[in-house]
Amino acid sequence: MIEQLAGNALCWLMLLVAWFAYQQIFVLFTTRKEIAQVRDGEKELTKREMVPAVLVSALPLMGLLGTITGLQVSFTGMMSLGVDSQVVTGGIADALFTTQLGLTLAIPGWLLLMFVNGAVKRAVAREA
Repeated sequence: MIEQLAGNALCWLMLLVAWFAYQQIFVLFTTRKEIAQVRDGEKELTKREMVPAVLVSALPLMGLLGTITGLQVSFTGMMSLGVDSQVVTGGIADALFTTQLGLTLAIPGWLLLMFVNGAVKRAVAREA
């Protein structure tokens, strides 16, 4: 598993995007009181949650891109080298790993984002 992560640039990109998204979610959570004090807190929340929401939503799509790339490597290897089990299984393993990584990074991000949105909305309601 470590070899698949280390050798795949898309996996590193997914980790970087997830790190930045989680950091933005943390900032959103820590500034919820400041957001609530803004005149139009709901509008401010919508504006500030846009970046982490888009990044978290992009993670499964990046996993899907890795799936397609891995399958393409498998089929290209079969076409050029014949049905060699190492070529085929290596590409399929990469395909499944990127899909798994994308979902593993996105699902907690979605849950955290929903939790933080609820916390900010409760803070806005208290200020109103």
